[in-house]
Amino acid sequence: MNFFSFSSATALLLFLTGEFIQAQMLPGLAGGRVAKGAEREANLTPWLTLGNTENIAEDTFIPGTWKGFGSAKSITIPGKATFVAESGHNWSQLYGLRLEIKLSKDQIFHGKVVLHTPPREAKSSYRTTAPVSTTAKFSLIGSGRPEIIDLPFSSFDKFHPFGETFHQIEKIEIGGTFANGNTGRLTVPRVDVIAAPVLKLFSETRSRAGGENTDINYELKVMNCSNRSQSVTLAHHPYSKHVMNASITPQQITLKPGETKSAAITVNVTDRVPPGGRERQKIVALANGQLGGEIEFITARKLARPYLVHTPARWQAIRDKINNYQWAKRAAQRYLDHETTDNRPGSRWPYAVAWQISRDRKYAEQAKQGVRFDVGGKDLIQACEIYDMIADSGVFSKGDHIRIDREIRERMHRIDLSGVANLELQEARCGFTLALTAQDFAWFEHFLYATDGVYDNIANGIMPDGWWYEGSVNYNVWVSRYICKMALAAEPFGVNMIDHYFTPGYSKEFRRLTDDVEIRKREFGGKPFQKFGKHPVPRLTLDQLWDSFIDHLSHDGQIYAANDGGEWSLTSDEGFEIAYMMWRKPAFAALVKRRGEDGRSLLYGVPELPEHTPEIGTRSAWSDGIGFITLRSQTSNRHPSEQIEMSLKYGTHGAYHGHFDRTNFNSMRRYDRSFYSSGHGLWYSYASFMYGMFVQSSVNHNMVVVDGRNQESVESRRLMFHSGPRMQAAAVETDARWSYPPYLGLQMKRANRKEGESAILPGRDRLAAEDVYMPAARGADGREPEVADIGDWTERILQRRMAIVTDHYIVLADYLEGEKEHTFDNFLQIRGFQGIQGDGVKTLRHTEQMDTNPRLATQLITNCQWWRKDGTSRTRFRTIYDNKSHLNWRTLKGKEGDLYADIYAAWPKQAEIMVGAAPEVRHRAGWTKFTIEIDGNMVAEDEFSPWILGRKDIDLQIPENARTLTLKTRNEDRRKGGGFILSKGDCLFWGGGKLELASGQKLPFSELQREGKLTLNGIRTGVHGRPENSPIRPGEDYHGGPVVIAGKPFQETLPAQPKGDGEVRIDLRNLNAKRLTVALGADYPQGQVTKYQRHSYSTRTTGKSTYFLTIIEPFEEKDASMIQTVEARSESELKVVLKDGTEHSISVRGLADAKKPTVTFRELRAGKVVAKENSGASLSR
Repeated sequence: MNFFSFSSATALLLFLTGEFIQAQMLPGLAGGRVAKGAEREANLTPWLTLGNTENIAEDTFIPGTWKGFGSAKSITIPGKATFVAESGHNWSQLYGLRLEIKLSKDQIFHGKVVLHTPPREAKSSYRTTAPVSTTAKFSLIGSGRPEIIDLPFSSFDKFHPFGETFHQIEKIEIGGTFANGNTGRLTVPRVDVIAAPVLKLFSETRSRAGGENTDINYELKVMNCSNRSQSVTLAHHPYSKHVMNASITPQQITLKPGETKSAAITVNVTDRVPPGGRERQKIVALANGQLGGEIEFITARKLARPYLVHTPARWQAIRDKINNYQWAKRAAQRYLDHETTDNRPGSRWPYAVAWQISRDRKYAEQAKQGVRFDVGGKDLIQACEIYDMIADSGVFSKGDHIRIDREIRERMHRIDLSGVANLELQEARCGFTLALTAQDFAWFEHFLYATDGVYDNIANGIMPDGWWYEGSVNYNVWVSRYICKMALAAEPFGVNMIDHYFTPGYSKEFRRLTDDVEIRKREFGGKPFQKFGKHPVPRLTLDQLWDSFIDHLSHDGQIYAANDGGEWSLTSDEGFEIAYMMWRKPAFAALVKRRGEDGRSLLYGVPELPEHTPEIGTRSAWSDGIGFITLRSQTSNRHPSEQIEMSLKYGTHGAYHGHFDRTNFNSMRRYDRSFYSSGHGLWYSYASFMYGMFVQSSVNHNMVVVDGRNQESVESRRLMFHSGPRMQAAAVETDARWSYPPYLGLQMKRANRKEGESAILPGRDRLAAEDVYMPAARGADGREPEVADIGDWTERILQRRMAIVTDHYIVLADYLEGEKEHTFDNFLQIRGFQGIQGDGVKTLRHTEQMDTNPRLATQLITNCQWWRKDGTSRTRFRTIYDNKSHLNWRTLKGKEGDLYADIYAAWPKQAEIMVGAAPEVRHRAGWTKFTIEIDGNMVAEDEFSPWILGRKDIDLQIPENARTLTLKTRNEDRRKGGGFILSKGDCLFWGGGKLELASGQKLPFSELQREGKLTLNGIRTGVHGRPENSPIRPGEDYHGGPVVIAGKPFQETLPAQPKGDGEVRIDLRNLNAKRLTVALGADYPQGQVTKYQRHSYSTRTTGKSTYFLTIIEPFEEKDASMIQTVEARSESELKVVLKDGTEHSISVRGLADAKKPTVTFRELRAGKVVAKENSGASLSR
């Protein structure tokens, strides 16, 4: 090899990128997936040459092709040369590119290098299929001889924190311009990918812990990545006042180009460092008298176990608690009585607790089987915790400890830090816990400080108000627990996360994404993958995670559903026990007290709670970061359970778990019963196409929806908030475009993919995997849209909603304004439709679907009844809370009893009202094939998978002298893959079947059956719960309910559910039949469920703009409503008369245009104003 100079450009790049000087980066911070310096030799090579142009050794070049070079490897400038590799390459653990460049003396060249990934075949978390390009620029003054430019990957614009990009580089472009603007030629004889500019120093183990006065030994490997031999001197540069020094053997080594040698590093653990304490040993390597590289080791004094769950002192406090408190004794007994045959760590974890509280070795023996590291997630964390808890029991031999340490270190290499979200944080916690278990602080700092590590999740995942950005309560609770348990585990090692001020992430981006937000919305079903809101102060603290709940909890610790999270009880969770143990806030204790003694947490429960704690769930509040407003009536002398509580939603979208529902009337609660939550109240699981197409859609929420579409998620705002003695009020605003919901949901990867198949399932295959039918949409080109396509956007439409809570009812005032004509549906999702009445209410029509457009979610709202009103209509609903109210994946919760709701549609006076069946999870029929034969000849056949939609309407001519008509059905479950919760059930029916005779008479199937002309063979005829001698009747399904097929009710029905192969045989002799008409499909919903059925209720109007005034009165008993009449005097004036003669006048001002709308509430008796409240008087919280 020839020797070339180490140019000033290289030195400048090294300085600026901090490869030798870490500047302000936190120790251990790295953009890759391996702790810096902890790489393995098998994953490193000194250099790899791009292309085999010099017949070099096979293992030192990357196969591929160069284009754009002229003679003598020169590039015409301006212009570029491009290298395309035969496959993508993982360079994430390498340093960068080495370019050999020759320029004329004093010529200035401005270079640009662009790296490209290949297109992806399928989308992944946060990445589209688009290739990623990343660019680095450099400048060089020519010397007239060959120069070496070592260009670090960290200088590329998508390196940090885009480490994933460097896992699959396929194409490299090199080009640039001359500073004087002239054309010319640039000679680039060679391009290499290098592990380091000069020396790569690495050690698979960079941190160990040992006992007092023991020697810790490390193997340091030194790789020569330069193109000349290096004489290397190794030295320990101790930090000021450190007490643990490293000895190095040998201190001098000689390395040929590409050669790797080892040196032994020994550090004595002094007694001046306490258990859990540690120091860094910085090893510096001089290569031929210049700085060649450096590495840090972190040596610790071993801390005795246990410490991950609790320290010995805290465990002793738990034992004392058991001895002194009966509730703790009962809780302890549950651990001691635990039994399982499952060896998963989660199942064995209680035995480890039993060992700590009893010191009976038999429990440690039972727990030992859970110490395994071939698992992931919570199980992996618990495997570490089991080992930590029982390590002092004597059940492990010295060899076991060595093996476990080795397995833990191996497992850390497979931890993938990949984002900021609940599961990604759990993965970071897995690494964090593994590292603490091994007491390896190089890896610990990596998992703590690296991109997508624990601190990154805290900084970018927690909103200014303490909410986790995904906005789903269950994830909020899980994340809060994860982080607090990590803080407790780190504390014994002097890492104080409990009281630490974390610097927030100020960007909207919770992680850096390679696509801009408009592309993300188009590629991911409209999701922006951004968080909204600004941090008012430059700090976050962990107690904010729990503070965030307090004002939004009901008096009994219940919190409403939102996004993908269901309603949640914070008193059934140990979270606030942990929070109170850590911070001792009285409000936290208030939640703990509501758990009751038998609900207390043995491991985290503080035994003595303060006698006086603040009231919970009584005041109104807002959280602008996550975007929740909770309003509660303030009626005096009324128990909190009798107050009216509601929430509005207006903030951060929530990424994958976010719904398209800014301005949503998110929840209502009274009498400890929750109004049917609009999002998670209808759930289909993440795997189902319904998750993206319906569950998260705007249509599935309590809001005004434009043209049946999905509202764009954009940063929205709270306009006003008022809390007074008679009225609570708040207003929110968004200004968004509207698109179709993602077509057939989100993309789904193809399982067991075969050669030639696409990586993702196209629409029809997507439905086949779930074994359901949906009609196909077609574009102008006749093609079906791609899965997840959202179509076009409307113009931006201003949308404002004010909510007003009084002593007895809620007022929702809406205003929307666009530039074009639109259809506006003011949706509410409520169970138990009872009836409609009011001024000028007239039945209008029945439709099988709310809309037949296959692009819209409204096609899935079926069996729709429409009315016209002229004035105020009152629609009554009754939600029943009993042992059936939580079936079918519904998250409805509440005390046994009823919650009635009267919905008054007051404005606009002229409007349409619709009530339709919401597509709750019931049974699907599964794949169905039918054939129709006349005298043994098949005249019709088809196959489909009916469920809510899907009906075959059959109309056949019958030839003369036909003798037998046979209708055959076959039915199978062809669902593929896991994650689908929609199970198969018996629900196939023939509907409306009849024969038309030559005389014009029409004979229904039921009459033919009575006359003995129609017989069933191989068809189920029994009704669930009824004796066999009471078979199914016309118009009745298999559970005794009505038969509705694809939204159409049928009184004339015949069962079609085959037991294998089923048939209906009709004797045509002597009938002179000419025509058969019949429908085949799945009954939905099945059974006598009308009183439990969730309905979609809409008040509909059209125009460029609109106002709505809606009053919702919740009450407990059928005759307990307080409202006598409701009248809208205008779009902004309401008159409400109560049954006791009290009159309320409500005036809303500025909803269409004011920066801060206002509302005035007046109460009149006998025509005189007895009370008045104005929201504009003050802003209170």
